[in-house]
Amino acid sequence: MRGPSAMKTILGMLTFIAVLGGAVSARGAEVTAQTGFQFDWWRDSSKNVGYQGFIPLKLSTQMQNFSVSILGGYAYTAYDPHSGESSSLSHTLDSKVNLTYEILDRLPFDVLLGFDVNLPTGKTNLSPKEVSLRMDPDLVTLTRFGEGYNFNPTLTVAKEWGNWVAGAGVGYVWRGSYDFTTDLHNYDPGDIFTVTGEVRYDLSPAWTARFFGQYAHYGKDRVQNQDYYQEGDFYLGGAGLRHSRKKWNASLTLRYLYRGKSQFQTASGALAAPDHANYGNEWIVDFLCRYLLTEQTTLWARLQGLYIKANDFPTASSFFVGRREKGSLELGGKRSLGERWDAGFAVKGFLMRDEASNYPVSKGDTSYYGYSFTGTLTARF
Repeated sequence: MRGPSAMKTILGMLTFIAVLGGAVSARGAEVTAQTGFQFDWWRDSSKNVGYQGFIPLKLSTQMQNFSVSILGGYAYTAYDPHSGESSSLSHTLDSKVNLTYEILDRLPFDVLLGFDVNLPTGKTNLSPKEVSLRMDPDLVTLTRFGEGYNFNPTLTVAKEWGNWVAGAGVGYVWRGSYDFTTDLHNYDPGDIFTVTGEVRYDLSPAWTARFFGQYAHYGKDRVQNQDYYQEGDFYLGGAGLRHSRKKWNASLTLRYLYRGKSQFQTASGALAAPDHANYGNEWIVDFLCRYLLTEQTTLWARLQGLYIKANDFPTASSFFVGRREKGSLELGGKRSLGERWDAGFAVKGFLMRDEASNYPVSKGDTSYYGYSFTGTLTARF
């Protein structure tokens, strides 16, 4: 979808948001509309280049304890190899509807009920050339162009006492089938069960510490009613420290990720796990500093480091994945343009290095560099 067709799609989504926003406003609730742009660009040591731009559109409102948001957008992704034919794809994104209901001050703890729906308005049934545009999530923001109908009910509870705040949540994502590629029809991704938890403690009026964790279990992916693949269990643990002042605040967060063994389809058609997990353990450190320049203007800087250990397979194994190291710096700002408008802008650059790997494709040592530009515009009416 290109040229006038793309513009018609964007205008149609904007019209839908405006009509729905007017209907909700008639009931006396404030509506927030958000849009903007993001552009990601990268280049590797083999002179391959990839880039992606997208325009998100979001409408949200809250009526007493009930809130609803609608999210959609449009994206363009391109890949220009040093040797070979370039490819590109422009398309609408899947639309998402998020519903939440809060139960506050009526129970010994607060409750948040959620129900999220993914509507398949994006791009599926990808050609082999379009599949090559699904890039690494450490290079571009969007890695999935479209899925089927997904339904995600969630339950979150939270309790505050003294200097302590604790919360826990559970969720279940039912993922519907869709045609993933022109050769892979009736792809039924496995459902996902998640558990999350977090504890915060105010050490003083200026210092807050937090500890958090997440667990996810993935069901079996099926193709034509046959077991095809099962992602390994996912574990995340982390800790953070935040310091707040009148004009600025800073936070440091450390995350640790562990992924269990995935299962692959064997010659007999059954699923079996190899000797080790596909990917090594992962560490992420994140430092964020915000400064209140004026009552209307906030500036921030974010420094992030990523380290993924090589997996435990021998280097000659077809499942071997080498280590990854990445560092990024983001600078941005946000300004209030009156009572009803906000605008923001950010720029980020990164350097990344991958050790030679054999999975999912064979490649030698590779280094990358890239940047991102992001702009946001928010209106309340």
